[in-house]
Amino acid sequence: MSEAAIRHYRFESYHLDTQTRELRDGGGTVLPLTAKAFDTLCFLIEHRGRVVGKDELLASVWAGRVVEENNLTQAIAALRRALGTSAGEHRYVVTLPGRGYQFVAEVQEGEADIVAEPRQVVAPTPRAPGGPKWRQAITFGSLLFMLALFAVAAWQLRESTSSRHAPQQVSLAVLPFRSLSSGPRDRMLELGMAETLIARLSRSTSMRVLSLGSVQAFTDAPRVDPLQVGMTLGANYVVEGSTQQRGDLIRVNAHLLSLPDGRTLWAGTYDQTPERVFTLQDVLAAEVSSALSFKYAATTPRHSPCDGSDPIAYRAYLRGRYLINRPNALRLPTAIAAFREAIDRDPSCARAWAGTAFAYRALVMTGDADPRAVFPLAKTAVEKALAIDPNSAEAYASKGFIEFWYDWDWARAEASLRRALALDGNLAEAHLALSHLLINTGRIEEAAPQARQAAQLDPLSPIANTLAAGIVDEAGYFDEARQRLKSVLELEPDFWIALLVRGGMATGARDYPHAISDLRKASEVCGHCSQALVGLGQAYVLS
Repeated sequence: MSEAAIRHYRFESYHLDTQTRELRDGGGTVLPLTAKAFDTLCFLIEHRGRVVGKDELLASVWAGRVVEENNLTQAIAALRRALGTSAGEHRYVVTLPGRGYQFVAEVQEGEADIVAEPRQVVAPTPRAPGGPKWRQAITFGSLLFMLALFAVAAWQLRESTSSRHAPQQVSLAVLPFRSLSSGPRDRMLELGMAETLIARLSRSTSMRVLSLGSVQAFTDAPRVDPLQVGMTLGANYVVEGSTQQRGDLIRVNAHLLSLPDGRTLWAGTYDQTPERVFTLQDVLAAEVSSALSFKYAATTPRHSPCDGSDPIAYRAYLRGRYLINRPNALRLPTAIAAFREAIDRDPSCARAWAGTAFAYRALVMTGDADPRAVFPLAKTAVEKALAIDPNSAEAYASKGFIEFWYDWDWARAEASLRRALALDGNLAEAHLALSHLLINTGRIEEAAPQARQAAQLDPLSPIANTLAAGIVDEAGYFDEARQRLKSVLELEPDFWIALLVRGGMATGARDYPHAISDLRKASEVCGHCSQALVGLGQAYVLS
């Protein structure tokens, strides 16, 4: 957009500033939009007097780049989600089949700032004290289930962020390294290069580093546009890399790109033997941090063979991580076996012990395993991890979860979770568990920001947003909870945990037909797991 172009637009209660690239609602809150969704909105508003064809939008918004129509579809969907709190999802952007899109709301424009009304802080809708016992039972049962599933979600949510009401930190995404060699892809090498670099950079004192789970979804794409991925994840910088077999060596290429302009801030090429390739990451992390002028490794990290110097141990650890990022009753025992292989080769692998603890407690949540048999195994694994590495944030998070969930020792649990966050403020698992603990101890206003912060860690994670929806609903932010669940189910209509939570909310609102519909579907998708059956039984009884 040229300097002479109009800077400010207002439609209904929304204010669009094309210079600061912000879309604000009537309360002054900046709505989250990807760069391309924002550009799409600007183009549609500028040409609101006519239908804009898909080809024209692609050529204008993605100028000079080869993209698919799906990119435009995702941008339109993101735009509608941001505006979805108003009545009618397609109230502003209308799809005309076979022709394109048109912006149809009435627009005011001007070159001077359009000042929004001062934002009001809306308190959560209060719940009446001493409400009906059925409501208390539903609330406790649904919340207990949701937070139990921290074990399902939290391991993959390792990046940090401020809460939605605080300034955003600088963030960096590290994409899986692409293999340029002929023959079958080595997924563990691709993921492993990214994972080790993420682990090293997470020790930076100034930077939010997105987790492996947040970028892992892009590993199966035949072509990955690093700029588009980075902007989708809300990152300011992205590291992309490749590996290629060259005789007896593996050549590793890496680039640090700024967003959204795509400038290369740093590039490096290294040759290393296959058995030592993962040890390059300390060098890469230092180079990236130097290019960004951030302090790297403020404290000396502890290393063991399964951190990369033993490729067999490290690959076994990676398999376990990969499996617990997709947990179910079948994958978790396989994950435990993978961690055991890493530990057999390297008994000092604290990360594998912490992963084992996570997998054991996840078995209770996702596989209906007997907690009296499984939680003691998780406790033993935590003790092993902390004996090896007293500064293992992952182990302290599991320790706090066990003290909370199994021991019912609230004070010790909070101390462990806060210790985990002191060691690694990027650990979303600890934020999620702490938010549940705060709800249980009556500190509702402290709980909601913790849940929001954890949900922001991975913008593409349906379970993180589902769990956050449950917490903010319990805190009284009902509209926000519904919007979060709506966004999740738009991405994954059969995501049974979101269906379970929405069904529980409908039960609490006495909307039994919708509650039973959601809970029956959740039960079918999860294989008639106990938590879904409990919710469905409650809904039937109350109806």
